[in-house]
Amino acid sequence: MRFKGKALFATGAGSGIAAATARRFSADGGRVAVVDLDEDRAAGVAAELSGSIALGCDVSDEHAVEQALAQASDQLGRIDCVLNAAGHAAFASLEQFELADWNRMLAVHLTGTFVVCKAALPHLRAVGGGSIVNVSSSVALIGRSNLGAYSAAKGAVLAFSRQLAVDVAADNVRVNAIAPGAVRTGLTEPRWVERGGGDYSKGAAAAVSDTIQKRVAEPSELAAPICFLFSDDASFMTGSLLVADGGQTAI
Repeated sequence: MRFKGKALFATGAGSGIAAATARRFSADGGRVAVVDLDEDRAAGVAAELSGSIALGCDVSDEHAVEQALAQASDQLGRIDCVLNAAGHAAFASLEQFELADWNRMLAVHLTGTFVVCKAALPHLRAVGGGSIVNVSSSVALIGRSNLGAYSAAKGAVLAFSRQLAVDVAADNVRVNAIAPGAVRTGLTEPRWVERGGGDYSKGAAAAVSDTIQKRVAEPSELAAPICFLFSDDASFMTGSLLVADGGQTAI
């Protein structure tokens, strides 16, 4: 029950890694503001979790984020931890990628992370500090074809997280990033089905053929290290990157 009495504000938590993290945080005694662009999907996750709430929010909209955090703080009584996991994926060569698509990628992943962190800080200070985990990616560290905008956004999230850790250290707020490798989510499954010519297993196997473990992770396998970063067990970690990629970046 390491999160008993604590509350998590998790974006993108209607599915995937953030939903798994919300479940893990709740199982360890905490309450969660399940935040997602799709409020119905968020409500489905929150309904599973004792004392938790669902909020619809576009993280690239500063006013909407401020309102969501105020509502979460009001209903949960406090905000101790923040997970920035909202995102989307678009895959195309540089020549095929439109400027509007590039801007949207940065708006959701990078600007959204900035906006949530900025709006969350007063709430974290109010409880004497807390922990922020921002979701980067293994492609912030290595190159992959047709991922220019996504890798740029995730690389920027990593750099921003390190800088923010310095800026908020005096507030007793820890900021870390996690870099997942291949994880089975609603974003990745369609891509791997396409890559496998309609066969998910074939496409997923191809995606992880150059990793040590040669397998795709389940979202719960990312929830565990994220909740470690939230916990007091990681009290000496800030400005760090935790890589959970099945050995992808080791080869």
